Amino acid sequence: MFQYEIKQEKEKAIIYLNGSLSLRDTPKLRTEIKELIDSDSIKELVLDFQHLSYLDSSGIGILLHTYSWTKEKNKKVKMVHLSNEIKTIFNVANLLEIFEVE
Repeated sequence: MFQYEIKQEKEKAIIYLNGSLSLRDTPKLRTEIKELIDSDSIKELVLDFQHLSYLDSSGIGILLHTYSWTKEKNKKVKMVHLSNEIKTIFNVANLLEIFEVE
């Protein structure tokens, strides 16, 4: 099961991801991420992976869209608290070279 929570702190939006992110979960998350990036009040988007246990190719697709959207709008996107499993997926997909990771 996948859930997420969005918290805003001034010009930063933090999305706390929880569970397993797969194809059926991506449309709503994608829409909300796009709305956050399009918002004039948000300058930075932080994706918190601390409680994310699984990510499939559709989840990677959302991340690539997020990167593209933030770049178009001259905003920042950062990923934090990646597990070793998620880091391995990102490394294989060459996403660690694209994103700012903490």
